[in-house]
Amino acid sequence: DDARRLWVVTTDRGDHFEATYCIMATGPLSIPKDPEIAGLETFAGDIYRAQKWPHQEVDFSNRRVGLIGTGSSGIQIVTEVGKAVGDLYVFQRTPSFTMPMRNAKLGPDDMQEIKDHYPSLRAAARASALGGVRPAGNRAFFSLPKQQRLALLEDAWKNGGHAVLGTFSDLLVNPDANEQVADFVRDKIGEVVTDPKTAEALKPRGYPIFARRPCLDTEYYEQFNKPNVHLVDLFEDPIKAITPTGVTLQSGEVPLDALILATGYDGLTGALMAFEVLGRDGQDLREKWQYGAQSWLGLMLAGFPNLFMVCGANGPAALANIISIDEQNVDWITALMTHMEENGLATVEPTLDGEERWMGIVADLAEKTMLSKANTWYTGGNVEGKTRGLTR
Repeated sequence: DDARRLWVVTTDRGDHFEATYCIMATGPLSIPKDPEIAGLETFAGDIYRAQKWPHQEVDFSNRRVGLIGTGSSGIQIVTEVGKAVGDLYVFQRTPSFTMPMRNAKLGPDDMQEIKDHYPSLRAAARASALGGVRPAGNRAFFSLPKQQRLALLEDAWKNGGHAVLGTFSDLLVNPDANEQVADFVRDKIGEVVTDPKTAEALKPRGYPIFARRPCLDTEYYEQFNKPNVHLVDLFEDPIKAITPTGVTLQSGEVPLDALILATGYDGLTGALMAFEVLGRDGQDLREKWQYGAQSWLGLMLAGFPNLFMVCGANGPAALANIISIDEQNVDWITALMTHMEENGLATVEPTLDGEERWMGIVADLAEKTMLSKANTWYTGGNVEGKTRGLTR
């Protein structure tokens, strides 16, 4: 409401709310995306979606189950469903780089140690590049001899988590260093998976390691050594359609009792584009973003006064620890609102020039790294027709 300088929110139940400020905490990954495969709606068996998993336990024993999607959710599903399934068919289009999680149970002493150092741990996370407490590498890859590089990578692999990413400082800017680390991970896959053809199909190629958010797993690759877990390489044998009884490949049909979809989200912008958001002079956010999302710091939008985004498009949410980013965003938003209230300021918004300058910074930084060299949810590469760009 331009005249009253208020945001008016209505719901499909007829609720009506008015507020000076409107904070969009809609989540960067909250609009799920089904695969665009002909015949999906005809499948007569059970369909499960990773983002809407049933609260009750699902029994897959003695059933033929298909999984479409091998990102972070798909990898976790394989490790759990693979333990108790009749047959699991993993339909893989693009393999992911995934590293061992190395989770371990924390005892009382471990918990107390963490609690005793909460302030310093939180401060370290806020001050780090990725919003976490794991040390970041400060050495360039080729500054060390080969054997020393390999020893550091081996230690990181044994340590688990994202330790491999933190071994060297230039893995996202030096293509040669990046490829050598990718080869290290591919070799690890070959050490685990016993069937050479399956191992080769599971090795990611064609995009830099860490250009997609690296996945973590607990015995993911080990599942493919089981006789009832089958990898279906869709580059070699693509899906033609889904039928009432299964998945039809180029080579023929795979009969299934159940289908699991782990095909991701319309990231960052999907939630805000799912309903009407009208700014100054009735400008529709969907029209503003029709050629790609544009914001200021991922926090505000020109033409949308007093509207704030938490983990919004063109910010760092997709590239770092989202909890740390959330906290920083909320601290900034509340500090700005407090400043406005204390100084009698009615509205705030970035200028279009400021917004465009920020977008130039984002584009420049993206160009200097390999982050935009892969089709990911945070470049818009997983949604047909979506404008490509880092954190869009």
